[in-house]
Amino acid sequence: MAEPEAEAAWRAELERIGETQPREAQNSDGKLKRQAAFRWSGDETQTRRLQEEHAHHYVRWTLFAAIGIAGLIAEGLTLLH
Repeated sequence: MAEPEAEAAWRAELERIGETQPREAQNSDGKLKRQAAFRWSGDETQTRRLQEEHAHHYVRWTLFAAIGIAGLIAEGLTLLH
């Protein structure tokens, strides 16, 4: 495993170039740099998956809340009529 300072620099470089070119870093000559690129790619994928999961739960909760509120409004209108 690479030194923490070197790996931090590689991760900063990968974040700077974004997701469009990490394969370039993975195909580079340095084995340690290639391993750091794979770890960074996995970390980014995990982060994205968690964000999507949280967004899914939020949308689902919002949908159920909207349906519940609409039901309460409908019930209230039925009682008033």
